[in-house]
Amino acid sequence: MKITELLDLKSIDLNPQVSSKEEAIDHMVDLLDQSGKLNNKEVYKESVLKREAQSTTGIGDGVAIPHGQSEGVQTAGLAAMVIKEGLDFQSLDGKPTYLFFMIGAPKDSGGAHLQALAQLSTLLMEEDFRNSLINASSKEEFLKLIDEKENKKEEVKDVIHPDVLAVTACPTGIAHTFMAAKALQQAGEKLHISIKVETNGQEGVKNELTQDDIDHCKCIIVAADKKVEMQRFEGKKLIQVPVRDGISKAEELVEKASKGEAEIYHYQEGKTKQGIVRTFYKHLMNGISHALPFAVASGVLYGILYLLQDYVLTYQILTLTSYVQQLATIMIVPVVSAYIADSIADRPGMVSGFIGGLIVCQGISVSAISTNTVSLLAGIIAGFLAGYISLILSKLMSYLPKYLKGIEASLFHPILSTALVALIMVYINSYLYIGHSYIIQYVSLIESQMITKILFGFVLGMMMAIDNGGPINKTAYVFGIGMVVSCDYYPMAAIMAGGMIPPFVIALSATISKKRFVSRKEALMNYINGISFISEGAIPFIQKESKVILPACCLAAGLAGALSMYFECSIASPHGGLFLIWMVNNPLYYLVTIGLSTVVGTLLLFIFTKLKK
Repeated sequence: MKITELLDLKSIDLNPQVSSKEEAIDHMVDLLDQSGKLNNKEVYKESVLKREAQSTTGIGDGVAIPHGQSEGVQTAGLAAMVIKEGLDFQSLDGKPTYLFFMIGAPKDSGGAHLQALAQLSTLLMEEDFRNSLINASSKEEFLKLIDEKENKKEEVKDVIHPDVLAVTACPTGIAHTFMAAKALQQAGEKLHISIKVETNGQEGVKNELTQDDIDHCKCIIVAADKKVEMQRFEGKKLIQVPVRDGISKAEELVEKASKGEAEIYHYQEGKTKQGIVRTFYKHLMNGISHALPFAVASGVLYGILYLLQDYVLTYQILTLTSYVQQLATIMIVPVVSAYIADSIADRPGMVSGFIGGLIVCQGISVSAISTNTVSLLAGIIAGFLAGYISLILSKLMSYLPKYLKGIEASLFHPILSTALVALIMVYINSYLYIGHSYIIQYVSLIESQMITKILFGFVLGMMMAIDNGGPINKTAYVFGIGMVVSCDYYPMAAIMAGGMIPPFVIALSATISKKRFVSRKEALMNYINGISFISEGAIPFIQKESKVILPACCLAAGLAGALSMYFECSIASPHGGLFLIWMVNNPLYYLVTIGLSTVVGTLLLFIFTKLKK
């Protein structure tokens, strides 16, 4: 049901004489009653006050939507009221309320009032639309504005086949994926172009594109930094960009796609038109993103066992937990290898990739050189080796006679690729271990001297902030995971501290100066992003003022990494942020590190802002 079907001229007042929250509620109840929606206004008012007692319906941004479901309502309806000078309605944001809607729903109407509430909330999200309602010169104009807005929304919703399709995906599937999806959807709405966006996040594929969608669209945007299913786009116009472009260049991409300014895509296994560095990065991140849950599980279990280390041999459940933790750790490298190979050669590459990773984990080698330490670097090399061997075999096997095609994928390919990868890996594994040992020794040498250790932490922290989820950030992060696998937990603590600083700096700046950012509410949400170790929340703010905010965040993140190393903080889990503070060695110093660095970063932001002006 449309909002305009619930609202009529009798229930609108653009110039009410009210001076308190109680008077506002009374007046809107009267408006509903005058429009014939109520059969007992006192009973209905009681339901409204009962709902208001639970929590304020002043939702913020100058809007209040009091509502009630009651036997006092005859038919579902709405009342609307505008107070141009504003009224204290005890809103969530503590600011005056200018725009009021009251919803009345009969007792037996199910969730009608909740549906109306959801529709209203969606319509009133845009500031320009709210302002137009507040400044409406007549009741007729007020209703007309809502009608036009609803029809515009429905026009987009009722499109059976969107003109533009998009797929977003980032390595961790947490922030960039959904930020890019939101930016593309908003760009579509702004440009009046129908768009459907599929997200490939940590919870899997959401809002999946159907074959019918693909067949009828003009163009497809793939904004992804990891492998997504591409074969389905055969023969369609396609734009392929990094996920960060989906955030920063959303309007440009949607406009190009709507005009069909793209090349026809032809699927070929393992073949793309991307540069070598980007192709390497995409394959690597596909492996890391799939292995991340294993690394987190292993790290958290390690933390639990560390806290209860005196009881591990006493209680069987802890002994079993220890075995599970070891298995989770062992699985990290084979999963990385398997999914790198999968990204290169699709499913045929997974078996040999997994075997290559297991050879690394088990230290299998024909050489007498000891390979008793797990190496993430060796696992990454095994994944790329398996992927490209599988790709070459797929090309060669395309020449097989047709009567052998049926057993190619199930017999010939997995046996030959596994045999080749295993043979090569058992010969080179010991040499990869030597290279890995040199890296570990070099890192240990850096960490043995306090000055170099602090400088090392500063560089790692700064790398996490310099592109907030981009290639430099991910390089530091992958290095940290590699060190966790090798049982060196100091770098990861510095990396995590550095990654939390940019969102904390944005949030604290917005707290101190209410007018520092236009979207203050989104800025304050960065407290949650910071606690969760999601540095991407700072991206929209950095993009708008990169010359001011980026240097401040980089220097503060570097300070956080340096202090983390100085206080010898360490953590065995590669994710979790402050939710896993109990796992950090020297947790109080770690909190001091993050707090002090956030304050320094905020001060630098204000100083750089003043210098720029």
